[in-house]
Amino acid sequence: MLILLAAGPSSLMLGVTAHLSTDVASAPFLWVAPLALYLLTFVIAFEARPAIGLPLTLAIQGCASAACAALIAFRTGEWAVIFAIHLATFFFTALMCHQLLAARRPAPDRLTEFYLLLSLGGVVGGVFNALVAPAIFNMVWEYPLVLILVGLFRPWGRGPLKRWEVACMLAGVAIALTPPGVLEAMRYSPEFRAQVPEQHMVRMAQAALGVAALFAFLIRDRAVLFTVVIATMVWSGYHISRGYDWDLSERSFFGVMRVATTPDPALGGPVHVLMHGTTLHGAQAQAARHRCRPTLYYATSTPLGQAALQAQSLNPQGAVIGVVGQGAGAMAAYKRAQDRLTFFEIDPMVDRMSRDPRWFSFINGCADGPVRTVLGDARLTMTREAAGSYDLLVIDAFTSDAVPTHLLTVEAIRGYLRLLKPNGVVVLHLSNRNLEITLPAEAAAQALDVPNLHQIYIERDDTPVMAEASTEAMIISPTEAGIAPYRRRRSLASIAADRRAPLDRRLRQPVRRVDAPVALFRAVREPAP
Repeated sequence: MLILLAAGPSSLMLGVTAHLSTDVASAPFLWVAPLALYLLTFVIAFEARPAIGLPLTLAIQGCASAACAALIAFRTGEWAVIFAIHLATFFFTALMCHQLLAARRPAPDRLTEFYLLLSLGGVVGGVFNALVAPAIFNMVWEYPLVLILVGLFRPWGRGPLKRWEVACMLAGVAIALTPPGVLEAMRYSPEFRAQVPEQHMVRMAQAALGVAALFAFLIRDRAVLFTVVIATMVWSGYHISRGYDWDLSERSFFGVMRVATTPDPALGGPVHVLMHGTTLHGAQAQAARHRCRPTLYYATSTPLGQAALQAQSLNPQGAVIGVVGQGAGAMAAYKRAQDRLTFFEIDPMVDRMSRDPRWFSFINGCADGPVRTVLGDARLTMTREAAGSYDLLVIDAFTSDAVPTHLLTVEAIRGYLRLLKPNGVVVLHLSNRNLEITLPAEAAAQALDVPNLHQIYIERDDTPVMAEASTEAMIISPTEAGIAPYRRRRSLASIAADRRAPLDRRLRQPVRRVDAPVALFRAVREPAP
């Protein structure tokens, strides 16, 4: 029991860190907050007179875990609120476990054994998340699974079950199961689905899970009943937010990649989509006449597609193009026989899936000629590329919806510019639901004193669903001559002019800029060695 009580918080610390940094936001030193809270729970639990008593901890933990279970599968919304709920749940859950450990502290002559078991539990929790879970799960199930199982550490109650407790459990389960049942029924009613926007359906489902959370809180002193309701809520949330019926799901050290088939009649029928975390990373129509059509962020109408066409137009004898982030390989659809295209990809699984003709054929089918993939961290592998050799670099590396911040620093952008020909350009793909990353990128360009332009493309309503996506990008060139062809476009502007219109008015998807301190808008620099 001691080992399990110690393993739970250790596993949750890794789970909540991975969840927030992958599916919510990517920010420097984000892991510090869960680690600090984890250590703080030891301080509070083992002090002589705890600042927070166990009864209060149990009450707050029951409330927080119920709220977290209702929201854990939904990654969009007010990111500060999502952060607060997950971190509060983790803190009070870890505190509960450590206070239960402290209550089991033995006599001084057995303390060595006690602390040895406590340390072993921490190792077990870490090994489970880092080594066991990636091998046995094809999705990131360890975080919600441990959050559910920790509920069994709560009080089991005394005496026989009361009718009202059983009624609360049944009501909570029934309410939590209602949204998935309604959504399944709606599959056979296209008329109703056309009348009720998907966003409204998700909000109604979240409201139902909120009501179920209230019933879970009422039976927080009955561990088994409480855990049953929490487990049902978590399952319901993931069922609602799954989006597609997946044909393939694989997991590597870098995350989970999934492939699904979705119908899009305007693109000739079935479309294969690739998703990493909560974000679509590519889509390819399977109909022969649309198969080699680049889609979503890589459509010919988006900044990424326009940059590829511009590079080819300026270099009719052959353009040298590099893309950081392979995804489904959609940029390969632009490759002509005389062009040279290189993908820089950190995850071998992504390269394997994008080259598998069962799922995607942009690389092995649409590209005219071979396409090179360089595996490894792009910041390191690109240093081995010849300086002044690229006409276009597209920085499109995402982990779910999070952009690795080390790819947007002053030093990173200086490295990209080193690889460009005098008239070459770098295109930074900056679309993001949660964080403001455009202004730091623009500040980095200003720190390097290089010309830059900004564009937000709004997907059109008259195009197929999977044809294109709203895209935010920044174009940077080492010379004014390189960026001159882009200045003539009305859709491109400087950040200063563009900031006059709030982002949530410019994108069809509801997005809100983060009201961050001014310091966040300065150039992001790496610490000196």
